Amino acid sequence: MNKKEIKRKTKTLMIVLTITPFIIWGIFNVDLGVMFNHKPNMFWVHTPSTLNVGEKGDLVVEVWDQFERISMKYKGSINFSIVSYNLSTFELIPDISVSYNMPNSSNFDKINVGVQEFSFSISTEGFHYILVTDTLTGRVYWSNPIVMDNFIYKLVWGDCHSHSLYSDGGGLPNEVYNYARYIARLDFASLTDHGEYLHLDNGYSALEKATNRANEPGKFVAIQGVEWTSGSAPHVSYDNWGHLTWIFSGSELAHISADIQKTPEDLWTEIDRFTSTTGSMALAFPHHTVVKQFIQEWPICFDYPNYIRLGEVFSIHGSSLVNPHSPWSVVGAVDAPSYRINGSSVNEALMMGLRLSLVANGDSHDGKLGHSLSHTRAFIGHQYPYTYLLSRVSKIYPSGVTGAFVSELTREGVFDAYYSRRVISNSDFGRPYIQFSINNVIVGQDDSTVFVSNATSNREIKVLLAQDGAPQSAMLQAASPWLGDPDWGTTVQIFKNGFLWREQFIDVPVTELTFNDNSTITGASYDGSILINGEYYVNEESETPINPASLNTNGVDYYFIRILCSRGRVTAIGPLWVESLT
Repeated sequence: MNKKEIKRKTKTLMIVLTITPFIIWGIFNVDLGVMFNHKPNMFWVHTPSTLNVGEKGDLVVEVWDQFERISMKYKGSINFSIVSYNLSTFELIPDISVSYNMPNSSNFDKINVGVQEFSFSISTEGFHYILVTDTLTGRVYWSNPIVMDNFIYKLVWGDCHSHSLYSDGGGLPNEVYNYARYIARLDFASLTDHGEYLHLDNGYSALEKATNRANEPGKFVAIQGVEWTSGSAPHVSYDNWGHLTWIFSGSELAHISADIQKTPEDLWTEIDRFTSTTGSMALAFPHHTVVKQFIQEWPICFDYPNYIRLGEVFSIHGSSLVNPHSPWSVVGAVDAPSYRINGSSVNEALMMGLRLSLVANGDSHDGKLGHSLSHTRAFIGHQYPYTYLLSRVSKIYPSGVTGAFVSELTREGVFDAYYSRRVISNSDFGRPYIQFSINNVIVGQDDSTVFVSNATSNREIKVLLAQDGAPQSAMLQAASPWLGDPDWGTTVQIFKNGFLWREQFIDVPVTELTFNDNSTITGASYDGSILINGEYYVNEESETPINPASLNTNGVDYYFIRILCSRGRVTAIGPLWVESLT
C-alpha cells in the first residue's frame, strides 16, 4: 500500500470516527415530533395557595404543549370564572355570594410567549378555584386551590434538589433558577450539585455566588445546597452509605464531597464545624433510598436528629416512601431491586425510630428545576439546556415539589418550616392544600408530637384536603387536558406504625375526613435485621452493625397520610407521633 493510499484510508477513518458519535447520539436523542410539535395542548393555571382575605394575588396562565413545555402558538382568548367552597361546611358557595376581582377576558399573542400574568383578589373566606376557559376549544381549566383566610403561616412551594452543568445536569445555575422562578413558578428552590464535581475549578464558590444572586426575599428564595454522593463514581469512596442532599440556612455553602469527607464520621464532623463557624443551620434529605445501587444506610443517621429530620419520598426516581416490594407500593421506583431488600424505605426507617417528615423534590438533571420533563418524550438530548450525560434521560417519573408553611418568604422562614416539619410532599407539579391533625395537633406543631393521657386514649384523626384541579403527571405520563370537569376520584390512606390502617375514597374537590382510634398504643419496631458473621445489620447491603433491639419507636405510635389521585398524582403528609403520658 503506497503512501497516498494510506493517507486516503487514514482520512476516511478519521471522518468515520468523527461522525459516528454524532450518528449514535442522534439515533437516541433526535425526535422530530418533540423538535417541531409545539402545538398548544392544555393550560396550567397557577395561583398562591393561601391569601389573606382581600389580599391581591398573582394569577399565571401557561400554555403547554403535549410535553408540558411552554407553547408560543396559542392565538385564542381566555375567560375567567370562580368556584368556591365554604371553609367549614365545604359546601358550594353561590357565585353571587363571592366577592372577587379578576380580569374578564384576555387574548394571547406572541409577545407573551405562552405565559400571561394577571392580578386578582377575593374578599370572601373559603376554598376557591379560578377557572380559565379556552374560547377556541371550550375546555375549562382549574387552578390549584386558593384558601382565603387569615393565616399565621402561608403555604408556599419549592424544590430543594436539582443539578446543573456544574455537575451532571443541564443548564448554568442562573438559567436553572430562572426556570424555577418564572416557568415552574416555585417560591423557593435549591440547586444542589454534586460536591464531587464542585471542587474542580472552584465550583463551590461559583455555585454559592449564583444562589445568592438568585435569592430575592419576599419574591423568590434561593437556598444554598450541595449533594454528598457516596460510592457512585471511581473518584469517591467505594463504600456506599447512600446519598444525602444538604441545604443550609445562611449565605455560605459547605464544601461537602464524598472524596473529601470519605466516611459518615468525616461528614458529620465537617457539618458540625461548618454550622458552628458560620452560624448556619443544616438539614439533609436521604433520597432515592430504595434504588438498588444506592440503598440508604440508615444506621449512619441514627445519632444526628438535628440534621436528619426529613426524608425525600418522591422525585424523578419514583417513590421511596414504602418498600417497592410491599403490598402498598403504587408508584414504584427506578432501578428498584428485583427482590425485596428490607430496611430501605422511609417508612421502614420510621419503624426503626428515625423521626422523618416527608418531602418531595425533583433531583432533576435536565435544567428544569421544579418541573422536570423526564417523564415525557421531551427528555431527549437535543432538548435545551443540553447535557453531556445520560443522567437526565434515564428517569421515567415527574419531579416532585414540597409545600412549606412559612411565616415569611425568606431563607430563614423556609428553613424554619422544614426544620419544624410543616411540610407537604407531592409527586408532580400539583399544589393541593392539606392539613393533617390528631387531637387538634397539626403536622409541624409541637415537633409533630401528640401526647395523650394513657395508652387507650382516643385519637381523633382529621384530614382536610382541597385537591389541585390541574391535570396530573405520572410515570411516563405527561399531563393532558381533562375531557370535562376534573376527575376528583381520590383515595385517602392512613398509615399507622408502618402499615395501611384505614382508607376512604372521595370524589369531591374539598372535604374533611375524621377517624377515631382508641386501640392500645404499642409503638412500632423493625424486625428485618439479618445476622452476618456474628453481627446484625438492617439488611444485606448494610455495612454498619446494629443492635436489633434498638430499632423501634420506643413505644410511640406514628401515623402518616398518603393520597392517591385518579391519574397518578400522589401526595403525602406527616407523620404525627402519638405518645402516652402513662
